[in-house]
Amino acid sequence: MAPRLLHYSDLENAYDDPARLGRLAHLIRERRSDETLLCDTGDTTAPGLLSMETRGRHVERFYRAVEPDLATFGNHDFDNGRDALESVVANSPQTWLTANLLESATDERFASERGVERTALRSVGGTRIGFVGVTDPETVRPHPCTQSLTAEDPVPAVERAVDALADRGAETVVVLSHAGHADDDIARLEGVDLVLGGHVHDVRAERVDGTFVVHPGQRGSLLAEVRLTPEGATANLHDVPAAPVATDVADAYRDLRAELGLEQPIAEAQTPIPRTVTECYPESAVGNTVGDAIRWAANADLAVYNAMSLRSGPPLSGAVTVGDLRSAVPFDNEIRTAQLDGEEVTTLLESLATPGPDLEVFGHLSGGRVRWRRTERDLEFESATIGGDSVEAAATYTVAAPAFAFEHRLFDPLGPGRVVDVHGRCHPALVEYVDRYGLSTVEGRMTATVDDAPDSVRSLRE
Repeated sequence: MAPRLLHYSDLENAYDDPARLGRLAHLIRERRSDETLLCDTGDTTAPGLLSMETRGRHVERFYRAVEPDLATFGNHDFDNGRDALESVVANSPQTWLTANLLESATDERFASERGVERTALRSVGGTRIGFVGVTDPETVRPHPCTQSLTAEDPVPAVERAVDALADRGAETVVVLSHAGHADDDIARLEGVDLVLGGHVHDVRAERVDGTFVVHPGQRGSLLAEVRLTPEGATANLHDVPAAPVATDVADAYRDLRAELGLEQPIAEAQTPIPRTVTECYPESAVGNTVGDAIRWAANADLAVYNAMSLRSGPPLSGAVTVGDLRSAVPFDNEIRTAQLDGEEVTTLLESLATPGPDLEVFGHLSGGRVRWRRTERDLEFESATIGGDSVEAAATYTVAAPAFAFEHRLFDPLGPGRVVDVHGRCHPALVEYVDRYGLSTVEGRMTATVDDAPDSVRSLRE
């Protein structure tokens, strides 16, 4: 029988939805056989609410339930710190692989003393399959806990590993990649037969110069199944939400949420509030609630934050719990403020449209309203109000944002040198705000006088 590989990636906050994780576990068990290997391509331990609460140890219940065979590291797997990640590695059943994350002082691979390997060789269905794992260096380097690591270019790292696997007798070479957009270049390397990847959250199963590249998307929405036949690989993507629930897995995560106090109801959603990716931009009820909580906690005139920090999930419906709120934005940043004059505020609001492709607005705001002109070739700031009034150039405004926005200069002119005060952290502020005032609504904070861009995913509302 031809060997098969099952593949998931970027589970991230899927753990905050016990039923979703139970469905994924059921599908894995259903598709598993003696000729099957289960592969994990990163961002499985973080981000997410349970990840923050347990420093990544929450994944061990899932690992025990499905017993992965091989894994590589994603950038978010370092979110809880190096020691926490190494502890997970030491207590998980799979073999972890990295060919491009090295200790700067010794050139040893990351966590080699915990059993992390550069490559692995497995015999399945009579075929000797070689595996190598790589991670996107650009998203690993900013982590403070990775400063002692060298993150090499994944393409030459794979090329060297392919040669080593050939010397060991590998008949087929599979790359486990959390390198995202580098996967096509990896697929073009001589000797690479299959790339199982993630990181960029896209869904694909297609050939690049004859080599299959498979991405199953994020949050366990799909499980990839690849058959390795003499004629080449074939791939299927199985729909996880359609699968039955493995009740033992779902119950284990419901129990964990209850133990952590995350099931306490805080508010009531009279109608379902969607949390899909497309509903996060450029304004949503969840996004406005987070922004309002930040502004309230800081007693600021205006609050802004990167809407890409919101995580998708099931709709908020009926009783909304502490866990529901905190999992919507699983990054518990400090809330910081700056003092900006009117001209700087205008610059700040203009920058809400960057970073990001496709002429989209990637910032949320509270306390103001912005009008845009969006055509198929341009996105222009048109006008803004703060507290219902026009922005005055000579006035001074208190602007709040999460620490990440200041540290990474997401919105000009915010930066580390502009911080004047700190006002607690996002998660406690969010829970307290909703407990007092309830959930915010969509009210036209971001609108367009012109919106002619075709095929938009996250178009501004007119």
